[in-house]
Amino acid sequence: MYLAGRLLHRSAQSECERDAAEYIERRFKEHTPEVSSESFFCIENYPYLFASYFSEFLVVGILSIYWPLMAFLYGGAVFIFYLMEFSGFRGLSRFMPQYPSQNVVARFQAVRPRSLIVVTAHYDSGCASPLTSPAVIPWLRIVNYVLIAAMVVVLATCVSDFIAVRNGESGEIAMAVRALGIGMLMAGALALFMASSRGEDIRGANGNASGVAALLGLADAIGRDQPEEADVWLVATGSHESWMGGMRQFLTEHRLDRENTYFLNLECIGTGDLHVLAKEGMLHALRADPAMLRRARALADRHGLKEGSMRAVPTGAYIPLMRDMKAMTVMGLDEDGLPPHWNQISDRVLEVEEKSIAQVTAFSDAFIRELAREHAAAVLSSQAG
Repeated sequence: MYLAGRLLHRSAQSECERDAAEYIERRFKEHTPEVSSESFFCIENYPYLFASYFSEFLVVGILSIYWPLMAFLYGGAVFIFYLMEFSGFRGLSRFMPQYPSQNVVARFQAVRPRSLIVVTAHYDSGCASPLTSPAVIPWLRIVNYVLIAAMVVVLATCVSDFIAVRNGESGEIAMAVRALGIGMLMAGALALFMASSRGEDIRGANGNASGVAALLGLADAIGRDQPEEADVWLVATGSHESWMGGMRQFLTEHRLDRENTYFLNLECIGTGDLHVLAKEGMLHALRADPAMLRRARALADRHGLKEGSMRAVPTGAYIPLMRDMKAMTVMGLDEDGLPPHWNQISDRVLEVEEKSIAQVTAFSDAFIRELAREHAAAVLSSQAG
């Protein structure tokens, strides 16, 4: 109610996002003294950045007329930086103007910790644009594949031209194919520029005030009964809409042990059919950690959750999974397999069901305790062996 009712929006790097972070920090401090607000900087508009990568291939096309080899080298560098950025690593974005945001972290320390369980939920809200329409969302991944293929085709034609020049041959066919590829990339860049310029701030009740509500419910449950076998960190990440900026910063700032750290991401859980995501990821299928998924399956029926997958949009678990860490997402999905009201004007408080948040809170509490016991038993068994 506070995040999506009293605040007009929580757009990344805005004053309202700062107000939301301060509210979450106050609520966390009701349950543990170990609460910190971790400030960081990230760029404001990632669609513009991705559009800029696509636009650079116009320069590649011009270079290819006079110097095909240099065009290939320059285009190859742009292509690699794009894949880095899309995979959650900072490429050229580190040289762009940066704006302040913050993560809020609450720590619950165990008596005999064998593992660290990090529960995350981003608290910023997105923007409604033509690209977040329910009719468009299912096509985003396919379009991205097409644009990546167009980049590869442009680079291949540069190599073809270089060989043709050395052999004294004509490269007219390669030039025509290259022009088609560049045209597709320019169309993608134009679509991103236009969609970003027409974005409208939203309340973000389901995405992701609902996840934060479950996070605060967990703070209450764990504060009253701390698991003995695992440290638990509750992390409200900021600037998720700036291409998971908060999660990327959290993993950069905290050097975590991959073998003994688990990430449970709560996102868009206020409505729809609640699912444990076995697969997610836009670029390629990222699978949830097998141990986490096995434990989740054992608890899912009891708490009214199903197993599913979601490949349409990136979640807060995308960055940990891309870095080969143990992670899993809980998310509500509609009949089309999409998070309901994702970055749409309709994402208001009245669309969120309190029962769904309570279900996820109870599931997450049980999941954390079972996972902590299972991991501790495995460690002790390994040491005894």
